[in-house]
Amino acid sequence: MTEVLKIQNLHKSFDALDVLKGINLTVKKGETVVLIGASGSGKSTMLRCVNFMEIPTSGRIVFQEKPVGQEQNGAIVYNEKELTLLRSRVGMVFQHFNLFPHMTAKENVMEGPRTVLKLSPDECDKRASIYLAKVGLGWKSDAYPSHLSGGQQQRVAIARALAMEPDIMLFDEATSALDPELVGEVLETIKKLADDGMTMMIVTHELGFAYTVADRVLFLSKGNILEQGDPESVLIRPQEEATKNFLRGHDSFRLPEPQFD
Repeated sequence: MTEVLKIQNLHKSFDALDVLKGINLTVKKGETVVLIGASGSGKSTMLRCVNFMEIPTSGRIVFQEKPVGQEQNGAIVYNEKELTLLRSRVGMVFQHFNLFPHMTAKENVMEGPRTVLKLSPDECDKRASIYLAKVGLGWKSDAYPSHLSGGQQQRVAIARALAMEPDIMLFDEATSALDPELVGEVLETIKKLADDGMTMMIVTHELGFAYTVADRVLFLSKGNILEQGDPESVLIRPQEEATKNFLRGHDSFRLPEPQFD
């Protein structure tokens, strides 16, 4: 299976704070990798390094079997043109939707293909229609963000990323800013992408979702991948004490099974 992404000995520091401490990871085409761990463990920073919203302190990102940046005098030097091209191949969905309020749903989705890929108006329109339909919002094409629920806005943001037809999608806590009743529709949209074979890295606190959608789960602790494996081995039968403690914390209070009429 083709490697879409390889992370080699990735370090990231902010002043004296070491956030990532030598991450090594390979993501294969069609694989869904879910990152879990406590706040501050380095999950979001890792995603931001993958699409170079944060420049790694050291280490190497290899994208589609091509190392990013050039080695000069023992350091990696990055060319902004190269990074812009890479970012167009990496879709990213954040906690907050950041839709343009003065644009309709369709216009928001068209914006990337129009400004970055320089596609024709007809092609931009076609892509926007396809990907809004894919997230179940074809009927909301002409709606402005203020007339959409939070879940619908996040689905438009997903369609916006998909319209660039990226090689990998990154989701950074895509449901954490949503009201509880809206979370399910976004998670269902992401699950459909996984079922369709989209290559994805997902940061989430929704452990049931992680269990359902992941091919592989990574538990990060203090900037290291402490444990990884299939969902069963990491989420149900973890080996590391830190993973067990994290999962116990999530399991401290549980509702009984809801009874619906």
